[in-house]
Amino acid sequence: MTAHALKTAPRPKTKSTLPCLLCLHGGGTSAYIFAIQVGRLQRALAKHFRFVFVDGPFECPPGPGVLPFFEGMGPYRRWINKDGCDEDKVRPLLKKKMAEDGGNFVGVLGFSQGARLALGLLHEKQEKRAEAFNELGFGVFICGTYPPLGLSSSLFPITPTAQFETQYWDKKHESILSIPTVHVMGSKDPYLHKSRLLSQCSDPASTTIMEFTMGHCLPAAPADTQRVANQAIALYLNYQHELNAQKVEQPEKAAEQVAVTEIPLQT
Repeated sequence: MTAHALKTAPRPKTKSTLPCLLCLHGGGTSAYIFAIQVGRLQRALAKHFRFVFVDGPFECPPGPGVLPFFEGMGPYRRWINKDGCDEDKVRPLLKKKMAEDGGNFVGVLGFSQGARLALGLLHEKQEKRAEAFNELGFGVFICGTYPPLGLSSSLFPITPTAQFETQYWDKKHESILSIPTVHVMGSKDPYLHKSRLLSQCSDPASTTIMEFTMGHCLPAAPADTQRVANQAIALYLNYQHELNAQKVEQPEKAAEQVAVTEIPLQT
């Protein structure tokens, strides 16, 4: 199939009521290109999730491995500019897309640079920051690079990687991500060491690491794709269980408070 055919292929017009994954592309690609790249995984999860793709705000040259297959499919985009992740542009863009879509967002899927941002969004929720992306309950990171991207510079300082690593590990006990995640890596990926560094930003007790024989790309083998799909489903089911448990606890706590107020005062 030619790049032109891929670009002009019609998209389905009906909107599913399935829970949604916020999908963040890698640097030097786009939402449309990522939809093509993640097609196998999307088909494996078609009965479980609806994928919602967002374009990064900054135009840039095509990223590694994008050409020649995606020649002429620009503009190519990324999530950061020369100064880092611009909160004033990235946050409203993501919030607007999620609001306009109107879906039930439950998790975030990020590839390469998109995985860096995805981890930053989950950190915002964990740290209970203003306007955090509280809908997101888990993350799927594929061939993530390093360091994480935070929309707030106080969460992840925008510094050169080596300096950032020192600052990050000095605060490791404060910043480690406990929200459930899966980190998918390629044993032939030239950025494998960065994927491993990114995975160390997640609590080992709440993350799963999967390594496949592949480069800087999405899993291609059907068995590998299905393993990632199964892990995403498991994360979602666990998240739903937690939400349901919270709904049960809230009425019980309210009933306890009412019972306390009805105890007559001793005279």
